[in-house]
Amino acid sequence: MYFTTLLVAVAGSVTYHLSLKRLPDTLNPFFSLAVIYSLALLISLAGMALYPTGSRSLGQLNWSLLGAALGVIGIEVGFLLAYRAGWSVGYTALSANVLTTLMLLPLGYLLYREQPTLARLGGMLLCSSGMWLLLRR
Repeated sequence: MYFTTLLVAVAGSVTYHLSLKRLPDTLNPFFSLAVIYSLALLISLAGMALYPTGSRSLGQLNWSLLGAALGVIGIEVGFLLAYRAGWSVGYTALSANVLTTLMLLPLGYLLYREQPTLARLGGMLLCSSGMWLLLRR
């Protein structure tokens, strides 16, 4: 189950990027997002019926939902505008994910005491080097 969850995220991400790259350039990006999130709301409501475990209490919600919402909008608009600016579907996600991970590594340590290992730091160095090779002109 551990790796299956990652594969679901990867499948969703691939579908997301390929779909976003095909959106017409003439559509207002925020209109596109409103329609996308309307559809996502309907799918999420159906998903609640298929995944009945876990609390559905509004009292358990906190400020982090607003942070997640702002983050999601930033991700969506950022990728949509990057594709419209001519970024490649193959390099955009890699670049964004490597840069995000470079930022999250120290934040994970500072906020959650997640211990970086020498192997993980070496992996980040290799990812950063690979990203540099892919993006240099």
